[in-house]
Amino acid sequence: MIAAKGFAEHKTVIAEEALKFKQQFLSNMSHEIRTPMNSIIGFTNVILKTELDQKQKEYINAIKKSGESLVILINDILDLAKVDAGKITFNNNPFSLEESILDIFSLLGQKCQEKNLEFTKKYDTSIPKILLGDATRLKQIILNLVSNAIKFTSQGKISISIQIVNEDAKEIVLEFAVRDTGIGIPENRLSHIFYSFEQASDIISKEYGGTGLGLSIVKQLVELQGGSIFVKSKLGEGSTFSFQMSFSKTTETMTEEPAFILNTGNEIQKIKVLVAEDIPLNQMLIKLILTDFGFECEIADNGKIVLEKLKEFEYDIILMDLQMPVMNGFETTDYIRNTMNSQIPIIALTADVTTLDIQKSKTTGMNDYIAKPIDEKLLYSKIIEQINKIK
Repeated sequence: MIAAKGFAEHKTVIAEEALKFKQQFLSNMSHEIRTPMNSIIGFTNVILKTELDQKQKEYINAIKKSGESLVILINDILDLAKVDAGKITFNNNPFSLEESILDIFSLLGQKCQEKNLEFTKKYDTSIPKILLGDATRLKQIILNLVSNAIKFTSQGKISISIQIVNEDAKEIVLEFAVRDTGIGIPENRLSHIFYSFEQASDIISKEYGGTGLGLSIVKQLVELQGGSIFVKSKLGEGSTFSFQMSFSKTTETMTEEPAFILNTGNEIQKIKVLVAEDIPLNQMLIKLILTDFGFECEIADNGKIVLEKLKEFEYDIILMDLQMPVMNGFETTDYIRNTMNSQIPIIALTADVTTLDIQKSKTTGMNDYIAKPIDEKLLYSKIIEQINKIK
């Protein structure tokens, strides 16, 4: 009995170690892939701001879309790792479901137009204006389903419908359905499509590409929030993916995000940013972005140079890469906070968006973080937010 117990404990330790190794591997791979993707997407954005003819715009946009597809794939893999590790978390904030659906139409409407597909929605207007839930994860689920529908539909239409299944004074159960007139799924493959890395057939995998991760993540995101997902399909006629989820009702109101206004006034132009970044292409890109904002910018190749510059010059904010030679972002921030006793705002620049590194950056003393590839609008708003806090 004792031997069996010891063997079971040994197996548990091995499983835990294997999970840690898997997470570390995915974290490292995420960083290695995101770093060049940061340059690819960032420089395509820079080029798109210049004068281009129509053909050049088409080519550059094609590169950008390919890069964004790779980032989605990386995010899917990281989400899968978080689910496996039990580390995925969900927000419970006020949000407008109707606005979330409009965002999805805005994001994917163009793709439908390109394929001459009709894109419609049926929305029950008696759904409360504001609900409590995780709007980001909900959009991720629906975007995955609609993107799949577009991918496997060459003619006809795609529709989203949202209707009330049940409700009481505190909660409401909604059914979301995404229908397409695409290629459909063979009946004997319906039970397999939600497995990781599986698709309906080898022919589909070869003809349409993809990893088979999307539906697996969708299923887990739905079920981890207490929901359930269903599929109906007929080969050659189309598919319907539907899921039911409950949301709490609320009297709270949404906090509106400030509009993105690129202020080029004198006060904004005086902002001096110190960027800790060791990769030359990323240095060039961040300098272009910050200069476009009207900020002054200096680059430091590693944490040691950051400390030297801080002793000699004054800066308003630091953008701190986490992985650098000589002295990394965590060590540098720790020295700034605990040896120099400086409270200068520090925003982490990270190609690794795992929960572990985000938490570590906060514990070390960083004020915020932004993931690579960098969203210019988000970077600008985060810098302004941190600057305004110390004024």
